[in-house]
Amino acid sequence: MMAKKKNKPTYECIVFIVEGDADELIIRKLIAYYRQQGWQPTQSIEIKNVQGFPTEKKIKQKLTGITHINSDKDVKFTTVCCEFDTDVLTVNRQFDEPNWNDIEKTINNQYSVDNFCVVRANTSIEDWMLDDLEGLLKALQLPAKTKPIGSTGQERVSNLFKKKNIKYDRTKGKDNIGKYIEALDIGKIRNSRKKELAPLETALGVSAILKNKGNIHHPTVVTAATGK
Repeated sequence: MMAKKKNKPTYECIVFIVEGDADELIIRKLIAYYRQQGWQPTQSIEIKNVQGFPTEKKIKQKLTGITHINSDKDVKFTTVCCEFDTDVLTVNRQFDEPNWNDIEKTINNQYSVDNFCVVRANTSIEDWMLDDLEGLLKALQLPAKTKPIGSTGQERVSNLFKKKNIKYDRTKGKDNIGKYIEALDIGKIRNSRKKELAPLETALGVSAILKNKGNIHHPTVVTAATGK
């Protein structure tokens, strides 16, 4: 008699596909903020930085990588979230926005995905950072009345860093910019970006938690955390 094939253990995870270091740092703080508000995911959390626009090819590469690393498990993606700055579509016009519905269908056919969502950072993640300008100026030890100069959020943030002779590299500058982003009030940023974050918060089941708390945010610094 043939031995019964053993069922693989299940590996459930939430995956964030982000386009740069600044985006990754903000998402990590956001996850920590949700936890602080009472969100208690049972899945693992993986943040994949593709250092550029999250194209279908890049999304698949990251999901395939996760399945390969966990080849001894039955991998289930409870949520796959793609985050990008809208300036590549509207200001720089580097891309035409892909048909996310088509991408979702393709991914669902290839992987086990429960929820797929897109977070559009309008117009850039730097604009999100400027939602807590007070915190950013304090972190940079700049006068509270300092006015950011530039035509875009990226330029304004970059110019603030230049005042302290710090190179602002949003894509590969985690070591240089990390502690300044860590000092930002993520609750303030989240409350300013409710519309943009709505697809994510719905997919994660965070919306109801925050609604019950009356969207109260805590100005204390939140330490980033990932994993279970």
